[in-house]
Amino acid sequence: MKKNKRELLFWRALTNFWGVITSIVFLVTFFNVWDLSYLLTDLTIIYLSILSIFAGVKELSRWKSKSFLSKYNGEIFVLSWTMLMVLFIVVTAYNKNYHMYSQFTATYLSVLGIFAISLKSKNLKQK
Repeated sequence: MKKNKRELLFWRALTNFWGVITSIVFLVTFFNVWDLSYLLTDLTIIYLSILSIFAGVKELSRWKSKSFLSKYNGEIFVLSWTMLMVLFIVVTAYNKNYHMYSQFTATYLSVLGIFAISLKSKNLKQK
């Protein structure tokens, strides 16, 4: 069980690290502070891949263990990305000099999808 917990902590830390890096690059690029648009596709792929691995490992652990209890809620990821999405939409609506990159939309929708699948898995396990 300890090995499993360490593995989850590793994937969670890696997911958080790449999530923060990706969101910072999105913000910096969106607000024209520094043009890092050439990094967006690669960062999106890295972040979503690691998030998918973390969610998969977490769900496998949940189904494999009878006493699995996760204190890590995906709602935080969804809330963070939703706040960024709303910010980008509002700023874009008021100022046509800004534009939202398709990689951000793909990231947001993927985070929602991963969360929805993970939540469904959790609900099925509880039944």
